[in-house]
Amino acid sequence: MGTKTPPSLVRTAKARPTPLQQWTVRRDGLLARLSAEAGDMQAIVLEAPPGYGKSTVMRQWLELRSEQGWRTAWLSLDALDDEPGRFASLVIGAFPGLCRQSVVLGSGELQEIEEVVDRLLSHDFSERPAALFIDDFHVVTNANIHRAIGRLAAQAPEGFQLVISSRIALPMALAKARLAGTVLVLREGDLALSDAETQRLLGNICKREIAPDQAEQLRQRAGGWAAMLQMAGLALEASESPARFIDEFSGTDIEVSRYLCEVTLDLQQPDVRRLLLATSPLDMFSPELCTALTGLENARALLAEIEDRHLLLIPLDRQRRWFKYHALFREFLESRLEVDHPGEKKRLLSAASTWFHDAGEIELAVEHALRAGDHERAAAFASDRLTDIALNRGEHATVQRWISNLPGEIIDRYPSLKIGLAWAFTFRQRHAEAGRLLSSVENDVQAALNLDKITEEQAAETLSTCDMIRAIAATASDRYTVAGKLFRAFDRKWTRTGFMEQASILIANAYTALALGRPRETRRLLEQSEEVVVRSQAPYAYGWYAVVKARLALYEGKLGDVIEHSRLTLENHDVDIRPVGFVRELMSVCLAEAHYEANRLEEARQSMDEAGEAALGHVTVELGESASRVLARLALPSGQVEEALSILRRSIALAQQAGLPRLVDLLGGEMATCLIRVGRLDEAFQVDQEMGLSQPTTEDFAASLDMRQLTQARLSLARGDVGRASRLVATLLNRVRSTGQVRLEISALCLAAGAQAQSGDMAESRRLATQAKLTAAQAGFRRSVIDEDYLLGGLIERQAAPVPDFVLPDVGAGNGLNGLSHREGHVLTLISQGLTNRDIAEALVLSEETVKWHMRNITKKLNARNRTHAVQIARQSGLLH
Repeated sequence: MGTKTPPSLVRTAKARPTPLQQWTVRRDGLLARLSAEAGDMQAIVLEAPPGYGKSTVMRQWLELRSEQGWRTAWLSLDALDDEPGRFASLVIGAFPGLCRQSVVLGSGELQEIEEVVDRLLSHDFSERPAALFIDDFHVVTNANIHRAIGRLAAQAPEGFQLVISSRIALPMALAKARLAGTVLVLREGDLALSDAETQRLLGNICKREIAPDQAEQLRQRAGGWAAMLQMAGLALEASESPARFIDEFSGTDIEVSRYLCEVTLDLQQPDVRRLLLATSPLDMFSPELCTALTGLENARALLAEIEDRHLLLIPLDRQRRWFKYHALFREFLESRLEVDHPGEKKRLLSAASTWFHDAGEIELAVEHALRAGDHERAAAFASDRLTDIALNRGEHATVQRWISNLPGEIIDRYPSLKIGLAWAFTFRQRHAEAGRLLSSVENDVQAALNLDKITEEQAAETLSTCDMIRAIAATASDRYTVAGKLFRAFDRKWTRTGFMEQASILIANAYTALALGRPRETRRLLEQSEEVVVRSQAPYAYGWYAVVKARLALYEGKLGDVIEHSRLTLENHDVDIRPVGFVRELMSVCLAEAHYEANRLEEARQSMDEAGEAALGHVTVELGESASRVLARLALPSGQVEEALSILRRSIALAQQAGLPRLVDLLGGEMATCLIRVGRLDEAFQVDQEMGLSQPTTEDFAASLDMRQLTQARLSLARGDVGRASRLVATLLNRVRSTGQVRLEISALCLAAGAQAQSGDMAESRRLATQAKLTAAQAGFRRSVIDEDYLLGGLIERQAAPVPDFVLPDVGAGNGLNGLSHREGHVLTLISQGLTNRDIAEALVLSEETVKWHMRNITKKLNARNRTHAVQIARQSGLLH
């Protein structure tokens, strides 16, 4: 279904701990302090200016943790990572190292890093502790990331430790955690080298013995600043009079550091100096990039020489494929480049941009072009990948930042930039802005067409994409009537479009049909789209095809199909499902709902963990409602009522933020239902009053008419208005039976049984309760009956004996032992309880003749002499329990 994109070497390098230099001093004293004071703390924060050895201490603490049996993961950050989706993807990549789970989560605005943090907070690290190391966190300015990581630091679960380094004080709410003694903060004074450590460091660099008093003198004058002492060691090594150098060395001010940098640079041979200056504007570089910028064919050997001489060069991976400079040294080199070679920085950045583009590192290519002020190049490179970044990877903030740095006249020359931004706005629920961009693109295309700047074919390709985005945006924003019109218009207008457009439209149309309660149309559209999806090789289309297929199976009550389909989709590592984690997590929501309905609560919890709690706020009403309902109901069996209500309140807030009033209404109904189930009726009525749940259904809520009527019937029954409840349920039952919504049919039957019980017709009440139980058993929706205990508990107790579940061995779809069907199994179950043919006919809403016909089939298939013998055979075979 398409080939996997090879992982970025840059991202791979950033996920590995920085290798320690040969001359590095082990910080035994500081490590001992950490072991004593911070062994069980939730977070360790290292705050100090550049050069105080923060990364070195973290690396050594990581090694110590690993020796102690901890799982560890490392992230090195740069300015590109100041994007919630991108930051989240980096942390997601750390999951296998932290909890041995390959977890892919979402990438949209509503989940981002919050979702990843929720997943970490919910994981049990008690059996195998883990530590996450994040280096250079000061590059992050995004408030969402600050908030999420601050919450992780303050609320880390037992057995998990977060270790962060930053050059500035972290703008995160850690005050309470510090007061509680769960966060340790190390600053310059804590990180400064001791006399003994200074002596060892200078000796390692100089390859000569340094007297203790000389080492102490240097340490005092440098304030224990590791980088300053390192540069002093380099100068000391080249000095003809070490004693004199030590006597003249003074202070830690910037002039001394610049002097040491300059001495260091002036000591280098011309080729090394040339390479140092040429690479100074770059955040990271490789030997191949050095050669491209300088023309030096021996760049790899020169980098090795620079590293051997203990210059402030930091390898980012063990293979020495990527490097960066120590920040202090880089700042000096970059300023020196501007002085020695005015204007060269822009050329180098532009050349690096081209090299990154050719190497497939498009984000770095665009970033360097923007820094060079080469807007035309940045626009050209971004236009090649913007839709992929917005649509498939969900890094919408990156898209917006790039475009915000480009002049309007350049953006106007690249419709693909506007289209990529329109995708970003669509997935961030900013549909009005997306619509304005699409209108602008259409005007641009028409103008270009009138001037013969583009062909009719090129125009059609762009305009059809605009129409496709509009239609999908209508589905995402819950405007299903508008979406349907747009889908039909697309089919009429664009008879010759690419497979990706065709597949996307068909699948979005299928989702809309299902949301409107048209399963047959949904099935037809899915069948029509299957071949197109395969031919499109579009991971986004494939992912949503899988989601809609799972939702249809849930709608029809085919739990086995949902579980099998979801499992195959989630385990299919040969298919690139996009947006990367977004679709996978929605499949996990479908799987969680299937497990929940089958009363496999632990499996449902695991699937919701895979999805992450941020799935509550996802794009569509149906998926948001499903995730919220399952997560809230999972809290109820253990008595966590307030937790369930908290989940629903948070989901309502997310739905309001996304501008989805129907989702708000549905979640309000679930909250009222939860309160009714636990007997808090006054609170349920208050929710009804505040949210207008009992008000007549308007056109805006027509797509959720069935679920609204179910809520209204519950509220009416809770108030004692049996007549209204019965009328609502009767209407609802007729409709859901015609459309095949099994879960709602079971709930409606239970409510009808409760209404009849309140009205005093116990025989009819028991018949409806039995019918609900049998319908649930046939479809495997056991939880739908269990959740109605408050309605059915008394009814079941008054029956002669509980109706046991009928179990069919898994010997092929639709076949039980000896080919016994589910309906025949239900008849046999009731026979085993001593019910007459008339009783069975009433319970199953069949004629007596039909029951007799089923009985003849049962005895024939089981090779039984009569009905009593059939029950005996069924029990001996394990069919009945």
